[in-house]
Amino acid sequence: MSEINESSKWIEEAISKRHIKYYEYKHLKNIEEIGIGGSGKVYRAKWKNSQQYLALKSFINIDNGTIKELVREIELQREVVFHDNIISFYGVTILDQENQSVNNNYSLVMEYADSGSLKNYLKENFGKLTWDDKFKFACQLASAVLCLHDEDILHRDLSSNNVLINKNTIKLADFGLSKRIKELSNGTNDLFGVVPYIDPKKFINLSYSLNKKSDIYSVGVLLWEISSGQPPFNLESYDGCLAIQIMQGLRELPVPDTSIEYAKLYTECWDNDPDNWPFIQEVVERLNAISTVHKVEELSYEELHQTRFIRALRRRINLRRLKRAININASDLHGQIANHNHNKKRV
Repeated sequence: MSEINESSKWIEEAISKRHIKYYEYKHLKNIEEIGIGGSGKVYRAKWKNSQQYLALKSFINIDNGTIKELVREIELQREVVFHDNIISFYGVTILDQENQSVNNNYSLVMEYADSGSLKNYLKENFGKLTWDDKFKFACQLASAVLCLHDEDILHRDLSSNNVLINKNTIKLADFGLSKRIKELSNGTNDLFGVVPYIDPKKFINLSYSLNKKSDIYSVGVLLWEISSGQPPFNLESYDGCLAIQIMQGLRELPVPDTSIEYAKLYTECWDNDPDNWPFIQEVVERLNAISTVHKVEELSYEELHQTRFIRALRRRINLRRLKRAININASDLHGQIANHNHNKKRV
């Protein structure tokens, strides 16, 4: 309890010194829940007489770990507030007015993304996007990650669910806050929801610490998703079988009409050998170069279609075999993987 009070005191002191703006609950209008996850809820609301929406991010089960991570999130947000492709942090509020004197259940007040997540945006708008639009999103995403890495900040939770879109512009959110809170409470259970985006080393060794290069792997997957308009392996279950196949080298194929240089870049980002993954500075430079070329050499549709069909068929056969052979769940993933690798060596 003393550490919770200490963290709350840090927030209160920052508010009193006007380092952080405090938004009085009574001035928040039209509060509406727009999302819920394992770590908390997200609302949107209007401030006083403004017609602009704000996003309010609250947290379930506020405890010592959550408060400390909340303070860390505020500190990180202040370090990158200048970047146009990172969601803006405005301040804090207390949504639970009845209990505010007990534990100061702070919520973050953030920039509201009018088009929601990249995942939903692509689902609803992909048919309207040109390659120039896709390259723009790719450049903005990489630029935001570069900003984080330049400040020695790791995201660790990059997926199309926490890359947001506001006014047709990429806005990076979360910086792994939700992931760190989940790790404090749920262990590895939540890895399955984002299997395709995670550095495969994490599945080989669950104690492996994700790093800057892990963000590069996730960026590669997101670059493919921006080009295809759909989540990776969206016809497959995000389970242990898929995790094993990804560890063995399974990747999505480039979609027809993809720039060869663009496809080459994201396949390097998710290469089987992490030593071949480029640094984010190189990713940004190469994307900028690609986006300036309007007429690029395109991959053959017929060749891609044929290869894609064969790979998809092979993948489904392998998945069926794996699912017959093993029954993987979150609690015993590591043991199953170890047994799988051991059996592979014996063969």
